[in-house]
Amino acid sequence: MLKVTDLMTREVITVPPEMSVKEVAKLLFEKEISGLPVVDEQKKVIGMITEKDLIAMALPKYLEKLGDFDFILDEEPFLKKIADADKVKVKDIMRREVLCVKEEMPVPEVARLMIVNKVRRIPVLDKDKKLVGIIARADIVKEIARKTGII
Repeated sequence: MLKVTDLMTREVITVPPEMSVKEVAKLLFEKEISGLPVVDEQKKVIGMITEKDLIAMALPKYLEKLGDFDFILDEEPFLKKIADADKVKVKDIMRREVLCVKEEMPVPEVARLMIVNKVRRIPVLDKDKKLVGIIARADIVKEIARKTGII
């Protein structure tokens, strides 16, 4: 049975809770990734920050309910919030409830969790609950493509 450790990325880019949102946005852009685990000094996952969180931070809360974002990109409040991103810390906007899996979890179960919980990536923890890797939907898709002869 294929385990999460067979597919996960072991060199995980992480961020501390005190990092500015502006620094995180730059890191996401430079590394071409869409989300990062937030860890404490002991490498324990305390949150997750994604592109979605950055966009949500800049939008007025009422817009989430309206569903029409077309006009907001030209609006001054949106641009001001983006400009102030260096004053906002990761801990202020990160998601604190993070789905994590253990190293020995079978890949089919990880895939099921991703679909059911609508997540793109899941941190992988060792027996001491320290971060040892991350598995993304793309890792699973790549393995399916390999096994089916697509790549």
